[in-house]
Amino acid sequence: MKKIICTALLAGSCLTAGQTASIQENAKQMEQVIVEAGKRLDADYMKFGVFNARVAEDYAALSQAYYKSGKFDEAIEYALRALKVEMKLRKENDPKLAKLYFDTGNKYYMHKEHPTALLYMQKAVEIYKNSGEKESKELGDTYEAIASIYINLEDFEKSKSNLETCLAIRKKVLSPHDVTVKRTEENLKFVEQEIAKKKGITK
Repeated sequence: MKKIICTALLAGSCLTAGQTASIQENAKQMEQVIVEAGKRLDADYMKFGVFNARVAEDYAALSQAYYKSGKFDEAIEYALRALKVEMKLRKENDPKLAKLYFDTGNKYYMHKEHPTALLYMQKAVEIYKNSGEKESKELGDTYEAIASIYINLEDFEKSKSNLETCLAIRKKVLSPHDVTVKRTEENLKFVEQEIAKKKGITK
């Protein structure tokens, strides 16, 4: 009979000893990734100085490692450092900056700082549009993320608007059978139902 260990790690779920060991091993691996990424950052910083693409990549790698470890404060810190360096190196309408704004916004979102997450996502949309990528997969993804933020803020009208824009883009750039198209349609139905509830309309 397998021994069951109750842990709060998964919202009070009960895990087997094997599952708990796997989680602990993954945590150790991520800690090692963080250590190695930190070493690369130190070496590149000493060699190139702060405003260098390699250093920006190191900051981004550290941010992602912390993010995967569930350490969102550190993930945000290094995401902001990566963004600051890239802003010095790139033109203001470079899609790479939009991606960094998106990634930073996503980390704020996971930290439940929804208004701040929204600002970064909206900046990503602005850059994508000004860069000429008005109908790209990445722009569609950003509109979906903004819609999710508005759901958390219980502003379903704005969520609906962003989902409609997301769906229009995805239908143009993706197959109609793509899983993200279907997901957007389902999310749109959800927010429409929430809007109807608020208006006292039964569907």
